Amino acid sequence: MNRLETIAILLAAWLAVAFEVSFNGFRNTLGAQISLLPALMVYVALSSSLPSVALLAIVGGMAQDSFSANPLGVTTLALTLTGFLLHHQRDLVLRDQLYAQVMTGFLASSLVPACVILALMNTSSPVPLTWRLLGQWLVMAAGGAVATPLVFRLFALVNRLFTYQALPESHYRETRQIKRTRY
Repeated sequence: MNRLETIAILLAAWLAVAFEVSFNGFRNTLGAQISLLPALMVYVALSSSLPSVALLAIVGGMAQDSFSANPLGVTTLALTLTGFLLHHQRDLVLRDQLYAQVMTGFLASSLVPACVILALMNTSSPVPLTWRLLGQWLVMAAGGAVATPLVFRLFALVNRLFTYQALPESHYRETRQIKRTRY
């Protein structure tokens, strides 16, 4: 992983949190705000190194918790757990397949809110478990399932635009012998 990809990941995390904070369209129409950080965590866990997973979890989680009513660090813990689990099993995931991206995004986008709720249940003011909360959880999971392939496509475009592409090999060998004749 190069520095440009790390900067792009952190910039995407910052933009995802800024989008969630400033755009209330999903919250008003669907009743829940779709979180883009789990989709971004799926990409980073399947495509990058473990320090990048930790860096995204810390920066993205702290940024999201600073704008929400959650205690500071709750989302960081949930993103770290999700990212480490995905990174540990990344050899088993077909990361280039669309259905695998959708299903992994669905699982990550449902695991992160579940971990946050589980952590909030152990605080002094626990979250009441209602049918509305279940509906919001399903909307967030479905939104993450849709957003994950888009994140993969976006970073494929960024990699194609900002990294050197390998040159195609010539069909001539470098050790070929050229016969020269007079005519």
